[in-house]
Amino acid sequence: MIDREVTDPFELYRLFKAGDERAFEALYGRLSPGLYNYLCRLLGDGHRAEDVLVESFTKLSRSNLDGPGNVRAWLYRVATNQCYKWFRKNREVCLAEGFPEPESGDKPRDILRENNVQRMLSGLPEAQRVVVVLKFYEDMSYPEIADILCIPLGTVKSRMHEGLKRLRRVIKK
Repeated sequence: MIDREVTDPFELYRLFKAGDERAFEALYGRLSPGLYNYLCRLLGDGHRAEDVLVESFTKLSRSNLDGPGNVRAWLYRVATNQCYKWFRKNREVCLAEGFPEPESGDKPRDILRENNVQRMLSGLPEAQRVVVVLKFYEDMSYPEIADILCIPLGTVKSRMHEGLKRLRRVIKK
């Protein structure tokens, strides 16, 4: 039985592995909104983002994480790797088709701006796009990004620098 006080993702994962289905529901409810938004930004396709989200949580349910590691980082790493596979198979990212519908209260100007931002992000190489999205849309620190992507901290900073430089050039045009 899940205790209402339990919010730690690893503890929820541990409870799920012990047989508590509601713990997995709580874990999904806690981590899926952020992961879905990240995937939408990365893929530019809400339907594909949903597929990757489900695949990622399915892999989590079948996994055997043994130490009190960062479940969130593990999920983002799995989802990011699935995105990389998809990028290799589909060199062009479809932006217009399947992107999540804007909130009903969004103004047309905000929607237009969001579409422009998404187009600019899709113009970045995958490695730079991932870092920029994790930093600015998921509000992750450089060490967290390095952990998720399994790359050195210096590489994260380098990709961020190059990605922002590219975005500045596009904006100036």
